[in-house]
Amino acid sequence: MKTEAFLSTYLKQVNGRDQFLFFAPGRVNLMGDHTDYTGGYVLPAAISLGTYLFVRLLPGNELRLTSENLNDQQIISLDNFSKPTGQWTDYPVGVLCELEKQGWEKQGLELIYFGDVPANAGLSSSASIEMVTAFAMNTLFHLEIPLKELALLSQRAENHFVGVHCGIMDQYTSAMGKPDHALLIDCHKVEHKEISAELENYKLVAVNSNVKHALVNSVYNQRVEELRQVKKILNSFFEVPYLGHLTGDDYEWLDKLVESPLLKKRLRHVVNENVRVQYVAELLEQKNYQMIGQLMYDSHESLAFDFEVSCKELDVLVKIASRTDGVVGARMTGAGFGGCTLNLVKAGALSSFQDKIATDYKKETGLDAVIYPLSLNGETKMLSK
Repeated sequence: MKTEAFLSTYLKQVNGRDQFLFFAPGRVNLMGDHTDYTGGYVLPAAISLGTYLFVRLLPGNELRLTSENLNDQQIISLDNFSKPTGQWTDYPVGVLCELEKQGWEKQGLELIYFGDVPANAGLSSSASIEMVTAFAMNTLFHLEIPLKELALLSQRAENHFVGVHCGIMDQYTSAMGKPDHALLIDCHKVEHKEISAELENYKLVAVNSNVKHALVNSVYNQRVEELRQVKKILNSFFEVPYLGHLTGDDYEWLDKLVESPLLKKRLRHVVNENVRVQYVAELLEQKNYQMIGQLMYDSHESLAFDFEVSCKELDVLVKIASRTDGVVGARMTGAGFGGCTLNLVKAGALSSFQDKIATDYKKETGLDAVIYPLSLNGETKMLSK
């Protein structure tokens, strides 16, 4: 099913009494991967791709959850809905469990989801599922929970119910994103500054590698643990409230306190990536796209070699981009081990870039790349009144 078909089908059923339609965007991260859970800075933007949710209020105590993308329906009793199953339904059910703690009174529901964010591509399809669920319930049941708190409870659902120790970036961006703006998010304070991201004669393009290695969640949690070890080591010498508190000037002497070569690399990535985020935010305001592009390449190298969360396919895509006319920068984006690269391309070179990526990536990997020119105009909203 395509987006147009889903909207055509379900908008016709909306009646404003017991049937409603909502949307929450995915996000692309311009700079700052694996810095959010250290309390550092990130620079994401909400995109036009996201998750749609059709809600029907039902009598009784059943949740009927349908994924149009997976062609799957699960029926769950509200009397016993607080245990994870390891399936896609854990994302919305985890949110409902968190909402119950905030005063949501259990109600029979039919929840039909459709997403045009490519799954497992690093564009945050899971957070958009969580946020569209939280926003819909907050709206329909008049819970009056602020958007920021909806993002935080969605993060808790993913941390504790789904079992992925993610930071706040994905849910926060889905909740707070504004058209044509990036968000410079301080993940420790959980607050942001809006940064204009109209990009003038440039385009952001995501390229899906069409691979997602199975170890992504386990290695993600492993990196979280490694950074906890780094923080523990540093705290044995002096108090470091959170790693995102550190600056680039700190690294040279902090490096001497960490003996493990592996943990040195992890620390180096976090400190340098955090600096890059703040610099790119300034460069966006200055419209210095060439320098932004160079920092994108620097970020990818750091993610590949210091943080070791890239993979062959992502590295190939970045190399192809670097030798393509009209491309000023490229990097992996997301948790890693597959998913997407993000590319900053001159608008006039978009067509030739797409052709070059499609041809060379197929030749070098045997895989087909899927290319998504991105529009930074996503916003969480009710589509029916």
